[in-house]
Amino acid sequence: MNILFLSQENPYPPDGGHYIRTYNILKMLSEKHNIFFIAIANDDKRMKHKQGLEDLCESVDIFVIPQGKSKWRYIFSLILNLFSPLPFTAQKNYIHDVKVKIKQLLKDNKIDLVHVDILPLAFYHKNFDRLPKILVNHNVESLRLYRWMKVEKNTFIKLFLYYQFLKLRHFEKHICPKFERCIVVSEPDQKILEKLCKTTNFVILPNGVDIKYFSPLNNTKINKNSLIWTGGMRYAYSADAVDYFLDEVLPLIRLEISDIKVSFVGSSPTSKLIKNAKDNPNIKVHGYVDDIRMYIQQAAVFIAPIRSGSGTKIKVLNAMALEKAVVTTSIGAEGIKVKPDEDIMIADTPQEFAEKTIYLLRHPEEAKIMGSKGRAVIEKHYSWESIGMKMYKVYEEVSQVNLVRHC
Repeated sequence: MNILFLSQENPYPPDGGHYIRTYNILKMLSEKHNIFFIAIANDDKRMKHKQGLEDLCESVDIFVIPQGKSKWRYIFSLILNLFSPLPFTAQKNYIHDVKVKIKQLLKDNKIDLVHVDILPLAFYHKNFDRLPKILVNHNVESLRLYRWMKVEKNTFIKLFLYYQFLKLRHFEKHICPKFERCIVVSEPDQKILEKLCKTTNFVILPNGVDIKYFSPLNNTKINKNSLIWTGGMRYAYSADAVDYFLDEVLPLIRLEISDIKVSFVGSSPTSKLIKNAKDNPNIKVHGYVDDIRMYIQQAAVFIAPIRSGSGTKIKVLNAMALEKAVVTTSIGAEGIKVKPDEDIMIADTPQEFAEKTIYLLRHPEEAKIMGSKGRAVIEKHYSWESIGMKMYKVYEEVSQVNLVRHC
């Protein structure tokens, strides 16, 4: 089968939540089908890794949004978007050159199915409306924006986010029914979108883990009273989680465990984190690393104090796969089939987050048991191998739509 695959950004290397899912889905599809890949990127930083996709695909074309080439052009486009019915995230990704490339690929190749990897690119549907289409919802995008708006402190940004939320929710509501199948990553996301869109074309394909790669290492020394966060902090959702922990949770932990050590692994550390690290030698900022496994293994507890966003968090799944006890929030554990206080710790207030983290640090044997139970959950529900089997079935079903149309 020939598949046209539309993506936001180049997912290679798979070093972040969105990239990890997109790359693994692309890799599995390429094992059985021919992939014609188009990406729309915010900048050209990942262009140097194009070869990583060319090994999987028949063709690879990456376009940079015009706004990404100039800061002032980006700001101007934000202002212009105030007068558009489209949410900014959809408008900025709708590019003339991409439409031309899609038309060319459809003309030169018999495309059997179109995979649209993220909601903002769904507006391209009019360019291949007669073909079977699948839309992937990594999150409920409008809910993610709404949660960001709820924790945003700047009044002007808060108002802008609310306006974008209203437009994005309207966009979601009307665009999802235009696809034969819409993939979601969890049951909560499915329920929210089915209610919003008044359609039942949603199917769950959860985020996954490479359980062979993220396998616990034997005889790893665990550093006493140590915590770890992993993940880039470029986007508001992760930046808020890190700053929230530093401001409201860490001081409470320090009252009980004065020598607490926290490591942050991931690109684009926040200014607050950099300042805290300068003032306190027990706060380590490691930046981006190629392999996060040893950092997670050596920590006593994994933290994910996430207050905004949507979808299932791959960083949490990876930590569980490595048998690490996790403390997160209801949002951080959303959509993951876990039993609170048994497979994972869930805490939604600073006091509760601090208390549960301290408990695990002071009871390492219980943390070890929790880690083992978390690994069992991953093996049962979230290996890419089992997800791949479900995925192939969905794609085969959708591809049959084209046959029916031509009968």
